[in-house]
Amino acid sequence: MADDVDPAEALASIREARAGVGRSMDYPPIWDVVFGLIVAAMVGAQGLRQISSALVLLGTLAALFWMVKWWRDRFGWWVSAYSPKRARWVAFAMLPLIFGCLGLSWWTRLFDGPWWAPLLGGALAFVITIVFGRWWMQIYRSELAGDGQ
Repeated sequence: MADDVDPAEALASIREARAGVGRSMDYPPIWDVVFGLIVAAMVGAQGLRQISSALVLLGTLAALFWMVKWWRDRFGWWVSAYSPKRARWVAFAMLPLIFGCLGLSWWTRLFDGPWWAPLLGGALAFVITIVFGRWWMQIYRSELAGDGQ
């Protein structure tokens, strides 16, 4: 072989590159706020009449598409929330909380619940999305750096 590569050096190089990707994922905090607003709108709109909730859903899906495109343009890739082995559990833990928030909206729409329930569900979904999004990113960065493995 013309180029003998030391396996330890190659592995160290791979680990360094992975850690560099995690450090390079600095994004503006407004990302979390916008993502939280999108999820809050999706959740809260479920308490509206059917056509209105469908229009809000279409608008929020378009906004999510734009966010993914922005991320891909900035970083060159996109990772599904369920792909990273350790970080996926944050997404799984978030699901029942978001479904609970949806329940508040459905309560109003389907069972004549109070008018404020979808607002409360949306507000809670906003906070949950921001907190869990930051937690997910922290674990994902740690996973890229190889911490705890």
